[in-house]
Amino acid sequence: MEELGVDSFGLYNLIAGVITLLSFFTGALTVSAQRFLSIAIGENNMIKVKKIFNLSLVVHFILALIVVFIFKIVQPFLFNGFLKINEQDMNNAIRVYDIMIVSSAITIFVIPFTSVINAREEMWFSSISDIVSICFKFFAAFILYYVIDEKLLVYTYFMLLSVIIGSIINIIWCRIRYLECRIDLNKRDFDKPLFKEMFGFAGWNSLGSLAVVMRNQGANVVLNVFFGTVVNTAYGIANQLNALVTTFAVTLITVFTPMITKAQGADNQERMLFVSVFSSKLSFFLSSLVSIPILLYTNFILSIWLKEFPEYTLSFCNSIIVTFLIMQLYPGITRAIYASGKIKWYQIIISIMLMANIPIGYLLFKNSYPPISIFYTMIIAQFLTLVITLFFAKMIVQLDIRKFVIESIMKPCLIFVSLYSLGLILNFFLDINEIFKFSIVITLIGVLYSFLFYIFVFNLNEKELFLNLYKSLRNKILKNDKKYN
Repeated sequence: MEELGVDSFGLYNLIAGVITLLSFFTGALTVSAQRFLSIAIGENNMIKVKKIFNLSLVVHFILALIVVFIFKIVQPFLFNGFLKINEQDMNNAIRVYDIMIVSSAITIFVIPFTSVINAREEMWFSSISDIVSICFKFFAAFILYYVIDEKLLVYTYFMLLSVIIGSIINIIWCRIRYLECRIDLNKRDFDKPLFKEMFGFAGWNSLGSLAVVMRNQGANVVLNVFFGTVVNTAYGIANQLNALVTTFAVTLITVFTPMITKAQGADNQERMLFVSVFSSKLSFFLSSLVSIPILLYTNFILSIWLKEFPEYTLSFCNSIIVTFLIMQLYPGITRAIYASGKIKWYQIIISIMLMANIPIGYLLFKNSYPPISIFYTMIIAQFLTLVITLFFAKMIVQLDIRKFVIESIMKPCLIFVSLYSLGLILNFFLDINEIFKFSIVITLIGVLYSFLFYIFVFNLNEKELFLNLYKSLRNKILKNDKKYN
């Protein structure tokens, strides 16, 4: 942000939000393709796996073209008065928008390949691809120091380059590694019933994805309409900080999703529920472990990272983190519902709940409420979504709600609130150097939190699985060390 400037950074996040809003079904199609691949793998039906991949490839290519068409159709509407963009920034805004259209189309086309990697549970390779993309993003931020003009365009081009390189890596790997990724577009093999099943599921799942994107990026657009790009900058910073909280959890649920779906494919409901509950606990643990230092020292972290930041940044950060912490209480349960395939009414109800945040926020702003008010409605909507999810999980996958609430919600939240409160007390009474205080408090809270969570939240079977995962990861690291030494 320091190199781009407040307005350019806000402009970039605003346009990225619009692109994300319009390409809402990308995430839905990823989950859909991965679900059907994992079910077929769980059934040990490789012919069906190949059919699903080829069908997905054709459809995603067509969808990428449709997305480009839609983006260009709505472009005049967005840039002729709807979005609040300074006149001198308009040309750059349109060019950034066009670059992001290309990025979105590439991302959609590569979905079948990333879905295969996830379904095959080779997340280590996805991590390598992500690391390469992250390195390019860091390089983009670094190169801005040496760019005099058109910093925003240079940054956007580098973001596109990171998408292209990551996509090429995934495609090449899949072509070499997996037999089902051999492209075969024979019309005689077109499975019409499978096509209908896949896109019936994807259609309802798209509704849920639209709701999440509307909740996140729709808020960004509404904020722009009432408060301009400076507030978009605060929102963009808050989302980047929140990404630190959710990165590990999102990766984790990606790891566990194929296990949940394969268990459903093998008709092993007991294992499906066990993995779903365990992954939810672990997801909240990792998210909350990272969020505690951010919530305790938001101002300190932002001061070191950005030196100066817009008004509302602190309150936006804290509100968004709380919202996503609620989400991380039940991601495995959501995946269990998806694995069942019975998602129609679940997606309809939670979509209404989440998207209601935007008209409510609009009415609040119309009545002169401050920008932070939309985030309070976001927190309430997310909590109600949790309640609805548990209700449907009981009906569809026979989840024991009472046990889940006690073991996976009340205990983790009680430990989180207790350790966060301890951090506030220590921060208040310790009168020492700020960096030294930060190090002491965060280390102490992190160790205590991990210990209490492991002892009181995980049951015996979950502790055993947790230790096995740890040992497996450690052995892989040691094996790689020996290989290179």
